[in-house]
This record gives sequence, structure tokens and C-alpha cells, in this order.
Amino acid sequence: MVDDENALRSLVRPYLEAEGYEVIEAASGPEGLMILEAGDVDLAIVDVMMPGFDGIELVKRVRVSSDVPIILLTARREEGERIAGLRLGADDYVTKPFSVPELVARVSAHLRRATASDDAPEASISMGDIEINPSSRSVLVSGSEVELTRREFDLLFTLAKRPNRVISRSDLLREAWPTTFVVEKTVDVHLAGLRRKLGPSLQVTSVRGVGYRLETSSPS
Repeated sequence: MVDDENALRSLVRPYLEAEGYEVIEAASGPEGLMILEAGDVDLAIVDVMMPGFDGIELVKRVRVSSDVPIILLTARREEGERIAGLRLGADDYVTKPFSVPELVARVSAHLRRATASDDAPEASISMGDIEINPSSRSVLVSGSEVELTRREFDLLFTLAKRPNRVISRSDLLREAWPTTFVVEKTVDVHLAGLRRKLGPSLQVTSVRGVGYRLETSSPS
């Protein structure tokens, strides 16, 4: 847990420990990065506003070498920071003030999802120039690997398993995210990231007021 507020860390820690988790604390961005780069961390709770460098920068640096699930802690008015964090690879966010039991529930859900992804890989999917391999959690476009965040990969794979069918944002959240707490706008943010990274090879149609449909063939 990376947060410069000692009182908040002291409040959350016993709840996490009561669920059987070992908690490592850091009070700044640089200290949190040092711990995360050392490995042996299964999930990070990261505050946005911190000394040294902020939580957004921490997410950016961690994502260079790690896919560890990250939950951001943000103030209610920090929508820009939340979106920036999600685009850089954060998996979820909680707005302050928050319910500690809810935060713990999100931690548990993300850890369960991460374990399930490792234990039960599904078959690869090919569609046009894109090849999705869930076993290695890799995506190739015209034979070249494209780096995706954990949530971007899960969103793409969810769409690819149901090609040419409209999937609502709520269904995408339920299948691609391990919690039910994330707002539907999160889907739009991650899909925008997928479009930037995969380019014209990714043919996803937005169905106004409903959701998204992944096309497997070029429109006539």
C-alpha cells in the first residue's frame, strides 16, 4: 500500500491482514517503486497524490516491467488523474473517502481474477491481422507483439470470444473486470487505448446506448 497518509495506511492494514494478506507499506512514489521493482508483490494500492512523484507516474514506471494489479486511490474531483491512470495500466480506482471493506473486496476480487487467469488459459484466437494468445497473455498484429495492459488484454479477449455480437458495457465490465464497482466509462477509456495500440486492425463498432461489437471482417 503506497500512500503518504500514515493514518490511512494504519486504518486499512488490519482489514487486509484480517483476510490473511501480508501488507507492505510505502509513504512515497519512489519508495513504492523500489518495493514493486523488487518483486514478490501480488497487488498494489496506490494513492494518486504523493511526494517524490505521484501515483500516476508510479503506474507508468511499474508498467514498464510488471503486470501486477494496481488499484488507485483518488479524490472525487480527480477524474483526469483516474483516466490517465487507467490509460497507463491501472486496473481499478477507489475514490476518497471510501469504504475500507469495499476496498478489501476489490483487492480480493483482483487477486482471484489474476490467479484464475494464470491457472486456466483458454485457446488462442486469430482474427485478421490480430492473434490473441491467452496462455502467454500476448497479442500479435501482423506477427509483431503489441504491449497491452492487463485490462486492455482482458477487454480485447472478451470481445474476441463473441465476435460480430453487441456486448453491453455492463457485460464487458462483468466479464473483463474482476469487480462490479467500476463505472461503465472505464470500458470506453480502455477501448480507446486498444484502438491507439492496434490501429485499423481492430474493427470495433460502437452501438450507441448499448455497447460494442467486434467485427471479424471488413465492412463491404
